[in-house]
Amino acid sequence: MSELSELMTAPPRDDAAVRKEAVAWYARLCSGSAGDAERKAWLRWHAAHPDHQRAWQRIEAMRATLQQAPAGIASPVLRARLASGGQARRQVLRSVLLLAGTGTVGYLSWQTAQQHGLVQPWLADYSTAIGHQKRVQLPDGSLLIMNTGSAVDVQFDIHTRRVRLLAGEILAETARHRQAPAAPADTRPFIIETRHGAARALGTRFTVRQFDAHTQVAVLDDAVELRAAQAPAKAVILRAGQQARLMAGAIDAPEQADESAGLWHTGNLLVNDRSLGEVVAELARYRRGRLVCDARVAQLRISGVFPLADTDRALLLLVQSFPLRLRSVTRYWVTLEAA
Repeated sequence: MSELSELMTAPPRDDAAVRKEAVAWYARLCSGSAGDAERKAWLRWHAAHPDHQRAWQRIEAMRATLQQAPAGIASPVLRARLASGGQARRQVLRSVLLLAGTGTVGYLSWQTAQQHGLVQPWLADYSTAIGHQKRVQLPDGSLLIMNTGSAVDVQFDIHTRRVRLLAGEILAETARHRQAPAAPADTRPFIIETRHGAARALGTRFTVRQFDAHTQVAVLDDAVELRAAQAPAKAVILRAGQQARLMAGAIDAPEQADESAGLWHTGNLLVNDRSLGEVVAELARYRRGRLVCDARVAQLRISGVFPLADTDRALLLLVQSFPLRLRSVTRYWVTLEAA
């Protein structure tokens, strides 16, 4: 079989992985320090798979728009315009705009972002801005509801249905739980991964929120199996109404789930006897800028229902209901303090 025939019959690669490789190559070649060895390595990568060539076509289209092309890497076969749209394609274009700047500073910024995990949300298959939520229907009929400032990658293959939570929080409803048409025949494991480990759905509805040091998993229906990234041999089963902290090396004992777990998808924050500090920290997730409370009122006990899509109104409700006042430098720098 000829090399061209092998290339044409090559099995497809994961689209998200190829996009990230293409953007990484663009950033390296735009760095100003790329030499012949790197350019030859790029040529080998480009020629190795038709999916690489298709991904580079998209880079070429954006590169032409920005007029920032590094010299000497164009190819006559890569002149096509961006052929398709959709969420994933828009993420690629944003990635190029944000990460693939010219000059050494741009390349160093790219390296730093990769080292600290900051680049992943920009390259995500799906993401939400601060203060926004999104519903994502997965190919198998499962549903993801994404909370504010969240990002996920989705990888379905013949063996596994895998969702990688890169940042933020999601509520997952598996196809089996939703009784979607594809559910009875789909026996592939449904797994949500974070940097701390994995949560395998057992026909369920559950939330996953990633923090810096741990991941919080709460089960709303059925059950979920947890495995820590550094101790995958030990599994912990969470039942409906339970939650647990998943850390890279261990899993905390299951406990009763917070009564408001998952209710954020209704657009409201339900609070029952929580400290003002906790409430303000939650509202701050849905608001750009800095929102804090004075330490002298941080332990004030709060109950109520507060709208997440309108944090100005939520703050007004707090001021009207409790002995508090707002001190604002600008809309983006707000402090709650004693009245």
